Amino acid sequence: MYLVSNRTRRRLSEIVVAIFVVYLAWIIQLALLSQFRFVDICANLPMAMTIVWGLTFGSRMEKATNDELRVSSLSAVFMRQLLSGSPSGLLIGAFFAALAASVMPVYPVAYPIIGWIAGYFSLRNFNQAAFLCIPLTVLLNFLGEMIMALQLNLAGRPDVFSHLVQISFPEAFLSGIIAPVLFIPMRGWFQYSLYLDR
Repeated sequence: MYLVSNRTRRRLSEIVVAIFVVYLAWIIQLALLSQFRFVDICANLPMAMTIVWGLTFGSRMEKATNDELRVSSLSAVFMRQLLSGSPSGLLIGAFFAALAASVMPVYPVAYPIIGWIAGYFSLRNFNQAAFLCIPLTVLLNFLGEMIMALQLNLAGRPDVFSHLVQISFPEAFLSGIIAPVLFIPMRGWFQYSLYLDR
């Protein structure tokens, strides 16, 4: 007799695969990408993967209709908008942030925040999504670097903002180059999981 349903087992296996992918990306970042530098800047694979994860597995909430917006209060519209981010992007970002906290003096809150924000730009239904993920990854990576610089500045490192532009733009562009390579298999995984749910 089965204790859990097939759907629950499938979800648990997807969570295990996601955790494995996070650890694999972290090992690739530490072992390979940190060795390959472009003008003393290396690509930030964990941030790029968090962004692409949010873009792929973004919010499943339906868009509010005009009638729903008319009868809703401002607080209800605000809460709906707030909740329409990507919970899975937030969790993947939190996993990466927990791993990054071992090498940084602070817990990088930018990873879960950027993972959540990336869910607003769900690209799974667009035809040219592999190309659209490049500018979104560049923009969100730069936003994540600004959040991290602000956090480090508040932690007592005032020189961070002077180096922000020199480091964050090349890192964001390198992450943008990596984004389609990450997006295509993730989108395939999402479509395969939708096929299994039918």
